[in-house]
Amino acid sequence: MLALGLARGLVMLVDEATGEERWAVQAHAGTHSGTLVAMSPSGRFVASVGEDNASWMLWDAADGAERMAGARHDGTGACICQVEEGCPVVAHTVGLWALAFSPCGQRIATGDDDGVVIIWDAQTGEAEQRMQAGPEKVWSLSFAADGARLAGGSGSGWIRVWDATTGALLRTWEEEEQQGEVAWVQFSPVNNSIVATVFADDITLRDVDSGETLRTFRGRDFAVFSPDGRTIATAAEDDGDLLLVDAETGTVRLTLVGHQGSNIDVCFSVDDGSKLAASCDDCTYTMWDSSTGALLRTINVGDLANAVSCGRDWVRDTQRGAAFAMGHHPRLGERSEVLALDAGVVRMILDCV
Repeated sequence: MLALGLARGLVMLVDEATGEERWAVQAHAGTHSGTLVAMSPSGRFVASVGEDNASWMLWDAADGAERMAGARHDGTGACICQVEEGCPVVAHTVGLWALAFSPCGQRIATGDDDGVVIIWDAQTGEAEQRMQAGPEKVWSLSFAADGARLAGGSGSGWIRVWDATTGALLRTWEEEEQQGEVAWVQFSPVNNSIVATVFADDITLRDVDSGETLRTFRGRDFAVFSPDGRTIATAAEDDGDLLLVDAETGTVRLTLVGHQGSNIDVCFSVDDGSKLAASCDDCTYTMWDSSTGALLRTINVGDLANAVSCGRDWVRDTQRGAAFAMGHHPRLGERSEVLALDAGVVRMILDCV
């Protein structure tokens, strides 16, 4: 499934196999700059933020029903007052520009225009941690594959990595030349210590444990790993082209030509990475074969497409007994999540910290 964030606060779910719209909701009234979206790993929920306001929303992927409104005060939607000085409630007070689900979908991280990062409980809407990342806008957030760390990047050239449970700062990098911005940060899906960052026109792979810079190669705007961690999708120039590069060498494997605009967002299909979806401000989204570079589908959504997030088809998976079970495995605790292959048969257990 594809969750799309469109201009003016619209969120849409699209079947990636057919290109058909499942549902669309007017999520963030008054939003003009754009809408960010993220699908939970199970595919059951879609989270969204409007860049012009300080709230986040949680939607049921099956039918687009509103599940939760993380209002600007206490996360429950009950209070709409502005946060007063000295108020003990944790909240954002300015527009949100970054959004990420934890690997098990139990938590949501948001980053705002004032450099504030908050980790929320996705089941209760309560804030678990609040970090003052810096004075500048937080552009991007990413959880490590084990959920233990959260990385963020800012427009002032810093990268921060925190302990996602305690909020403790673990690592900081500062770019020397303040002529660009960290437009993207993402953890490797196969190595909890490797993070990719994009600054100006370079992708840099860094080791969180040692602090070392591993390698740098050309790329811009974003750096999205394939599920196996071997390929990185990034933007070419300001012409709408996409590059698929080798994550070890930086060698360009494929160039995808198809969009006429910029401000592109991409995601790989979650199971095997065989497809790549892209949204663009030319009012289209595209689907590509990531092995051959063949353009599979172009859909005009009639509005600026700001963001795209790939996820499982919760409805289909539930019908065939292969969906993530909501709840936890009793031996592992309440932050674990079970993927059932068939009724009563456990296929995978994710231990979420």
